[in-house]
Amino acid sequence: MRVISKENFAQFVNSLIKDGSLNVVGVKAKGDKFAFGPLESASELRMDYDVTLLPPKKYFFPQRETLVTYNVGKSFSAKSPSEIKPMVLVGVHPYDIVALLHMDEIFSETKSDPYYFEKRKASIIIGVNIQKMSKWCFAPYMGSATVEYGYDLMLTDVGNRYVINIGSEKGEKLLDKYAKNVTDALARDTQLVGQKKREVMMMSQQKLDFPTELIPEMLTKFYTESSFWEKHSEKCLACGSCVLVCPTCYCFDVKDNPDLSLEQGERVRIWDGCLLEDFAKVASGENFRATRPTRYRHRYFKKGKYLYDRFGFISCVGCGRCSSNCLPDIASPVNLFNDMYHESVNYGQVTTVSTPDIKIQTEGNIDYVPKLATIIRKQPMTAMETLFEIKLDDGLVLGHKPGQFVELSVFGIGEAPISISSPPTKKETFELCVRKLGNVTTKVHSLKIGDKVGIRGPFGTGFDTESLKGKDLLFVAGGLGLAPLRSFFNYVLDNRKDYGQVTLLYGCKEPKELLFADELLALSKRSDVDFMPTVDRCPETEAWTGNTGVITTLIPQIKIDPEKTYAVICGPPIMYKFVIADLKKRSVPDDHIIMSLERRMKCGVGKCGHCQINQIYVCKDGPVFNYSKIKGVPEAL
Repeated sequence: MRVISKENFAQFVNSLIKDGSLNVVGVKAKGDKFAFGPLESASELRMDYDVTLLPPKKYFFPQRETLVTYNVGKSFSAKSPSEIKPMVLVGVHPYDIVALLHMDEIFSETKSDPYYFEKRKASIIIGVNIQKMSKWCFAPYMGSATVEYGYDLMLTDVGNRYVINIGSEKGEKLLDKYAKNVTDALARDTQLVGQKKREVMMMSQQKLDFPTELIPEMLTKFYTESSFWEKHSEKCLACGSCVLVCPTCYCFDVKDNPDLSLEQGERVRIWDGCLLEDFAKVASGENFRATRPTRYRHRYFKKGKYLYDRFGFISCVGCGRCSSNCLPDIASPVNLFNDMYHESVNYGQVTTVSTPDIKIQTEGNIDYVPKLATIIRKQPMTAMETLFEIKLDDGLVLGHKPGQFVELSVFGIGEAPISISSPPTKKETFELCVRKLGNVTTKVHSLKIGDKVGIRGPFGTGFDTESLKGKDLLFVAGGLGLAPLRSFFNYVLDNRKDYGQVTLLYGCKEPKELLFADELLALSKRSDVDFMPTVDRCPETEAWTGNTGVITTLIPQIKIDPEKTYAVICGPPIMYKFVIADLKKRSVPDDHIIMSLERRMKCGVGKCGHCQINQIYVCKDGPVFNYSKIKGVPEAL
């Protein structure tokens, strides 16, 4: 420990400011509130604040950030890392330091976010122990009112001086270079720091009536208590203020911003929130979290259950910002959890859950920059769907597995997740069947052969082609669901001897909506594939000799051995539960049912939060799932 007088600390901060190579940020008064902002003088610094309007995460995960720049005549490119200027962040409270530690793990899992970590690595955190606590703060209960690591320097106010805990070599070098008259701490200083920390633990005006270790299990018990969530969300305005000020919320959206010339522009990510109405809405109009209570519930489950299961921490640090910014005053985690606890006592004893076994794996960095690709064939299939054959301009093979998807980019419009329709046995090019629905896909339909697009991926978990060898396969496709299954189906046909009996059931609304009509006609002539099509209805103006009825009317007509058969399903969300119910009537085991799910997949690597269903990220953990693994996941089906 070291000691520095407040006068010398002010000189230290001013020395940092005068060094033009550093961006010095600290807490400043903003009316009767406080906010982090650039410091022009140490006199602006308020180390006695209660809480800032926004957390310091905004400097590492900004409200708006350029990911990619593009030029229509050239290509995409990443922004230059040289834009990052080393930053010294002064006056960070312990709960915000803990929040940054949470964000570090979240942004490093699976694929590391390079934009977040380049700013984290270029920063120095100077923390300060709490002197005044917001009336909404309950950090002592969340174990984040004091902190032992995560900072470079930590200050404790002991009157006319600060006691400094040195947390890193980087912090020590900064102190040695810019600070004067720093002395070693004495025994009394160490005791004073301990006393100040104990005082902080007694400051909270909020009170949790139970140990926080109970939160994951309480939430599990209350998931289906719809009246509880309806009661607590009744006044919710769905404004998203609570999640937008949260230091551990990380959801984002990605948008393209073309300049006035329409020749160049940038792709930016902006903060988003799971409480906003359209957060889980996909291009087809399906909203997988359409009601206010379900969105409200998701906020608490994400903090107290889903991230706990994935990372081992409850992702609430007790700063109280959500409570203080909620206009109808319904965002307080303390009030909700206390209410939940007292109601749960009526159901019986609530026990703590064991800490999950956490293994965070990082496989390189996220690449937000699409590869340039060229449309080499365009084949209209219906009034709404067109098949595009695409070749990467760098000459490389896409290298996908059946069932994976790519993010398809159009300059100035954006990108959209599209399932790959061709098998990996087709090496030089790949195919995407695109339905015209949103802005991106509508623009794609207007493109011509030779036009350029961007491709990121492939992403997600595909079908396990190896483990299914030797098995009988039953493909069940509804509408556009044939496009994702086609990749696996054609792979099976290309390796026909490796698989057993193959059956394809395919249904759509009307005959004119049939996809891949020529291929389906060829299938009907093959002796090694059973193909059964159906339409929901057939107008008098169209000719149809096949089955009429929903796709489940075909299931009783097929011959299968349930012990040898694996069913592979893809279609509109409403289809799954009925198909699964009929398969169960045919005694098909749960682990013999495989499905591909649709969600709004913006980033492709489990970061943006849009595709999350309960604890699962569809873009990363799926989109291909075994039914036995997700049958207990309420939002899955």
